[in-house]
Amino acid sequence: MCDANKSVFRVFKKNEFIKFKKEKLFDGNKIDLCSGFIHLSTKTQVEQTILRYFNDEKELIIVELSVSDLKDLLKWEKSRNNMLFPHFFGTLKYEWAKTIIKKRTFL
Repeated sequence: MCDANKSVFRVFKKNEFIKFKKEKLFDGNKIDLCSGFIHLSTKTQVEQTILRYFNDEKELIIVELSVSDLKDLLKWEKSRNNMLFPHFFGTLKYEWAKTIIKKRTFL
């Protein structure tokens, strides 16, 4: 099932990513804190996540994370369109960033 995915992705606003890189830890943004977990996406879910939640942002940073680093704190739960999404119940560490992708959006 979903645990066959080797990577998950976090979409960051530019200012969130700068803080994550500086502090080396990320506890989540307002939405994450209200939800009680850090929202992540699979590779196929990233574009829809950007369209739905980050449409007003001019620059985004997408961070690829290895599922093996997230271990037991990663849960797969039904969310948007009844699809399973990766939710992380912990603090992300910057050292877990496998790939960092800058993405510009056009408003």
